[in-house]
Amino acid sequence: MPEILPAREGGFGVYVHWPFCLAKCPYCDFNSHVRHAPPDQARFVAAFRREIAHMRALHGPAEAGTVFFGGGTPSLMAPETVGSILEAIHDAWPIAADAEITLEANPTSVEAARFRGYRAAGVNRVSLGVQALDDGELKALGRMHSVAEALEAVAIARAAFERVSFDLIYARPRQTPESWAAELRRALAEGCEHLSLYQLTIEPGTAFEKLYSAGKLIVPDDDHARALWDVTQEITSAAGMPAYEISNHARAGAQARHNL
Repeated sequence: MPEILPAREGGFGVYVHWPFCLAKCPYCDFNSHVRHAPPDQARFVAAFRREIAHMRALHGPAEAGTVFFGGGTPSLMAPETVGSILEAIHDAWPIAADAEITLEANPTSVEAARFRGYRAAGVNRVSLGVQALDDGELKALGRMHSVAEALEAVAIARAAFERVSFDLIYARPRQTPESWAAELRRALAEGCEHLSLYQLTIEPGTAFEKLYSAGKLIVPDDDHARALWDVTQEITSAAGMPAYEISNHARAGAQARHNL
């Protein structure tokens, strides 16, 4: 459901949550639910419209400076669904002409095929859940794409959108500063102006938490994790993409406005 997020200088951002995924990643503690059969998207659009109308009544008139579709897996939505939700938001609060409109997406070939449709619907920024640039590590993280698919999705996204970001997870089991440095440099070579780099944490109720509690999953200790963090800051800063928020790195002017 939509959430209104206060923004600086009088504007605000709208967060739209799509809670469905094709699988639950073992590290994920987000509000997401496995749904193999696609939900009735028309019903969800109707529900979003009601929620948006409710929020409009609570918050009154204003201009939306950012819209962020998160999840779950928003790239399971049809582009027409995204367009209908953006229309509903615009009916409630005018969306600024220079608004940042972001959609999170998995980098599978099926979802990448929708990118041009999302662009036509009004999305102008995409954030890709790449998570790793090693096929074995992707499998361990429960991801459904390969490295080749991910890099192809990045290329397709860069052709479709003005702004592209992707996520990586570090401090993974057995990861060394050297292997992470090589992976991070490979990510930077893709030419994106924004990266979200998340340290793996063991969250209650996740599949990884069960394995960790049973002694079947070993993650880096604090000193090792700090060394990986240091590598992250050193390499991204040298590449002109310093951290501007705890996990987000960007070139000057490429910061995600929804995060600020």
